[in-house]
Amino acid sequence: MAAPLTLTSPLTILLASFYCTSCAFSFSPSSVPIASNNNSNNLYRSRSEATLLRAASDDNDNEDDEVILSESEDDWRTFRAKLVMGESSSSSSTTTATTTTTTDSSTDNTIIDDSDLDGIGALFSSETVQSTTTSSLSSGFTPLDPSQWAYDSGKVIEQGAVILGGVEQDFGFGLRQQYFHKAVILVLDHDENTFTKGIILNRPSDRMMEDDVNDGLEWRVWFGGDVQGLDSILPDIVCLHSLKSEEAKEASNQVMKDIQWTSFENAKKLVKKGIASGPEDFWLFAGYAGWGPKQLSGELERRSWYMCATDSQTLLKELARQSSGVDPRDAGLDTWELLMNMIGRGETANECSGNFDDLMLKEWGRGNLLEGYGGDVGVARNPLWGGSAGSFLEKMDGSSVDEKMKEAAEMALTEDVKAGTLLRGSSADRSPFLLQKQELHRSLLLVIAEDDKATVACMLNHPATKGCDPYGKGSTSSLPLRYGGDFALKGQSPLIWLHCSEKLRIAGLGSSLSGQKGVYKCEQDKALEAIAIGQAENSDFLVISGVCVWPKLGGSLANEVKRGVFEVVPNEKVEQVIETLQTQTILTKDNFAKNIQISQDAWEKAVDPRRKTTSDKGTDVVLTTGIGEGFDEDDDTIVFNSDKKVSELADDALQKWIATFLLGAPTLT
Repeated sequence: MAAPLTLTSPLTILLASFYCTSCAFSFSPSSVPIASNNNSNNLYRSRSEATLLRAASDDNDNEDDEVILSESEDDWRTFRAKLVMGESSSSSSTTTATTTTTTDSSTDNTIIDDSDLDGIGALFSSETVQSTTTSSLSSGFTPLDPSQWAYDSGKVIEQGAVILGGVEQDFGFGLRQQYFHKAVILVLDHDENTFTKGIILNRPSDRMMEDDVNDGLEWRVWFGGDVQGLDSILPDIVCLHSLKSEEAKEASNQVMKDIQWTSFENAKKLVKKGIASGPEDFWLFAGYAGWGPKQLSGELERRSWYMCATDSQTLLKELARQSSGVDPRDAGLDTWELLMNMIGRGETANECSGNFDDLMLKEWGRGNLLEGYGGDVGVARNPLWGGSAGSFLEKMDGSSVDEKMKEAAEMALTEDVKAGTLLRGSSADRSPFLLQKQELHRSLLLVIAEDDKATVACMLNHPATKGCDPYGKGSTSSLPLRYGGDFALKGQSPLIWLHCSEKLRIAGLGSSLSGQKGVYKCEQDKALEAIAIGQAENSDFLVISGVCVWPKLGGSLANEVKRGVFEVVPNEKVEQVIETLQTQTILTKDNFAKNIQISQDAWEKAVDPRRKTTSDKGTDVVLTTGIGEGFDEDDDTIVFNSDKKVSELADDALQKWIATFLLGAPTLT
């Protein structure tokens, strides 16, 4: 009997060269570490904007008149927008009627408050009422009122521009980097040949950061991007503001008219000196999004993003609105939809409202922006608890962790994870693999090797589009080649042959992974020889390419089992599970649903009968759409402000992963 496979060091594990399709997908449309038509109900115009509007009104009868702006009075972008609007008006028959009234009897509708340094107070003035009737302009210019503007700026990237997350590419952000889905990103710095840096404006959290300069003050944190966030050694923190004092300007970098940024340290000093009234005068962003040389331009070509030019007041109003009671679980979708409507892409926005990517973004927001949850979505890849399994169970008492995970963790205290152990992915209603590593959701995982450095296992239930032909080229009896993981074992055969046949055990084919009756691993040439002489059939085997690796340093697969992320399959269930998986075939669009159903059937057969929870399918619940009577916003089994069960969303995410990465057809689901 051959000795069990062992690892000599983590360096023996290399990236696998397994490719299931010829399709390639990029997971990083953004971050490199080098660096509803919802119109506002209130108006705010600066004194300079009022001057522009009055000048434009005086010259309205002559379309050829040149609009002259004083550089000291207005942003040059306003002048450019005026030209765009003029060009749009002359080439489009679509009209926009906007009427504005105030309680002031004066004929001048401009509201000016010289004492309001940052302009935020005026945004919510009760004295202002707006009545707007707007039809989208095909030209892509849709103003909310005469002082606000935005238009699709094509591929123009510049400081002060806004990047809107695209929704027309086949492969979006639902499975990876959900925070970029429908993001609104303000460009702080841009050089096409070196680096582009931006911060996401529509991901407010309800987390707070303490102030070590001003006693008793706290600063609300916004998620600015995935590079150098709060969890990094050197977090990058940017404080946006619109303060107008000279000292504030000297301590800041201007992004566009009325919007500047400064460091957190400078912001705290401005508050200490009384130049700023407090944290409410700032928006604190932790982390940023970055692009390397020409990277963003390439992504614009692939329609991953839309470029938008807009005025500072539109952005300031949205920042102020999001600061006042917006639930982080909505993840800023309203802001994206507003700007999409303003640039004439409202129809595109409406077509994808409430889709899979929206729901995944909301779940990301719940796990990362909502205070008290701390990332328990995707807990398998981001452990929240340290220490022993016992301390883990103590911390779970009374928490929001799924009862099924608690139960699995309790049972795992007496289980050993070793070579030959078969595991199944957690049966928790809220999958640990919802937001990342979706292939491990409801997976069946066989441990094939373990030493003091790492544990190696392979997934068994993901047939790919390629097959292994034991009978020679052209045979119609090919075995499905199964995706086992992202890694390969150095110096080992790229394919792992497994069987659970009593007949082949008696014939001495292969060696037991556990040293006992169970799954046997055999060499490829021996398996092919057994098939050739009729000793074995091709359906006796599972053929795997690639493995998963859990290093012992900083965590281990055994710890994942103890946390309820994986559940041990009883020995008496193993053969039944393997036999079920052997009915899967090479993955195609036609058998896509059938293969997934077989995988689900095998996963359900693997349940431990000792579990107190006998059903893994859950129970039906009464769902309501939106926030209304009967809606429980604290029910975390339902995606926030939707009628979608989180458990169903996790199943959808798994199907999307298989369609995208194994089948190469991301639009299939």
